Amino acid sequence: MLEFPYLFPYNHIFLLIYHILPVCKYDIQEEIMSIKTLMIFVTVYKEESITAAANKLNISQPAVSLAIRELENEYSIRLFERAGRGIQKTSAARHLYEFASHITSLYQEMDSEFKKQDQTTPLRIGFSSTIGACLMPDIIHCFTESGQVPMPYIKVDTSDRIETAILENQLDLALTEGVSSSDKMLTEPFAKEQLILVCSPSHPLAQKAKITLEDLKEERFLLREKGSQTRKLAESAFHLHDFILRPVLESTSIEAIIWGAYTNLGIAILPEHQVSGYLEKGTLFALHLQGVELKREYQIIYHQNKYLNPVMLHFMELVKSKSLP
Repeated sequence: MLEFPYLFPYNHIFLLIYHILPVCKYDIQEEIMSIKTLMIFVTVYKEESITAAANKLNISQPAVSLAIRELENEYSIRLFERAGRGIQKTSAARHLYEFASHITSLYQEMDSEFKKQDQTTPLRIGFSSTIGACLMPDIIHCFTESGQVPMPYIKVDTSDRIETAILENQLDLALTEGVSSSDKMLTEPFAKEQLILVCSPSHPLAQKAKITLEDLKEERFLLREKGSQTRKLAESAFHLHDFILRPVLESTSIEAIIWGAYTNLGIAILPEHQVSGYLEKGTLFALHLQGVELKREYQIIYHQNKYLNPVMLHFMELVKSKSLP
């Protein structure tokens, strides 16, 4: 393994490019052109159009087509197929994009750092729906209040979609809950939380100090949508006890679920911090279920090839210093 100690902290960037790009049998100028070829490919992949990519890069369409052919010839693959007046990505293109998007992103970050650009590139930060509703506003306010960093791009979505955006290099990092399904993802925990069962104070079970799974057999449940980490945790925890949750309502809207519980439509399973205000006001009642573990961990996630620049590290430290409301 080659070592380049004087390139630290960009050592891993060089090694990544060194191993992924063709072996260095060319001079440095040709090696740089290989990176530019990957940049053209990434743009075509995102735009899904040779013409749009050429316009965005301010180069000719033949130059774009030539770069794509060079990649296809280099790796003996087909990247795009014609589909009507447009083009369609192949499975090989999607696989190559996983590498190329990170290589070009790392190169651009290195280039910007050494050229000392006046304005820091805004971070692209993702939040799962749950964390976006409770922690995101305060975290973003604390992160930007000094005025030393630009307002980041923010995406709030389901944990599965946020993870996909990280893998495709559409986001730099994200805050999610649950366990990542990709071995290309690195995670750093920053908080733990409890899911609880809540119902209307007028619900018959609200008269009990503690309840069991037997008490819930005939009850109606109000759950988050399929794919939500909150839903996954609840279903897996109950499944361990051979209990199948069958919702009468499932929604991406936390407010709709809370309102359903308040109006006695059924029993909701939600993160404790999202219903704490309603519990304090007496609008909802927390059921104390015995024998079922409903704790989960919140975590920062990012791609294993992502270079953690000082701004990202500062954001991550800020997140770890915050406590759940």
